[in-house]
Amino acid sequence: MLLWMDMAVACAPSRYVLDVEMRHPSKAGIDLTGKNVTVVYGQEDVYPNDLFLESMAGGFASAIKDRCKDVVGDVNLCKLRSAQNYANRDSMLNLIVETGADVVFLLDKVELNGSSISFIIKCYDAMYQGDKLQLFSGNSVVESTTGNVAVKTEGWDAGKTIAAAFEPLWKHEQYSLYYFESEDWYKALDKAEAFDWKEAMDVWMSLLQHSNDPLKHSCASYNIATACYMMGDYHLAARWLDNADKLADLIVSEGLRKRINARIK
Repeated sequence: MLLWMDMAVACAPSRYVLDVEMRHPSKAGIDLTGKNVTVVYGQEDVYPNDLFLESMAGGFASAIKDRCKDVVGDVNLCKLRSAQNYANRDSMLNLIVETGADVVFLLDKVELNGSSISFIIKCYDAMYQGDKLQLFSGNSVVESTTGNVAVKTEGWDAGKTIAAAFEPLWKHEQYSLYYFESEDWYKALDKAEAFDWKEAMDVWMSLLQHSNDPLKHSCASYNIATACYMMGDYHLAARWLDNADKLADLIVSEGLRKRINARIK
């Protein structure tokens, strides 16, 4: 959708504003994009806690698989004889190795007290830059824990509810792209509007090779930085934006820089 253009100077670039629904990390701050997930639960020979926890893990894994199916890899379940030995980062790293997952959720310390439930979830993401064990806790209310069917149902529903905090968030955002009045620049915009970022980037790369104009080089580099950002390569996006900034002072560069830095952090 072409919203407006800058046309003040004859040889100046115009701006094309693209509406995009962008995926962001979950409320919990966990990003499961492209990662294999294993949900682990322990068993302590305590009834009805064990039965509730098993069902809760199943509901949690099912919800992650269903609601994140477009971004997450494999989602598997794993039962431990006891979860008490997995209280630190190193032991969780061992679970990563044993299960072959990128992210492990360990449902631990689930306690039932009448109609109330409290829980602790440990998460270790082997691809997370912080390289640390993350803890999440909460409590809720269940209708009934009398009888196996009720326990399983309440556990499953609790797992699904908790999983919502780990689903990716989608936000409406606008991104600017620069173009000049020529067929190749229009072609790249068509590709970008169709979210074919690789093809759009190929056109901008070609434009770099066939022009000595610093402003056009800056605009093409900025557009390539945007394409890299859209494809999830944030470090490469930052390098292309550095190149754009060296060549010209583009009005929207700072906004893209903030978005890139937020993803890298």
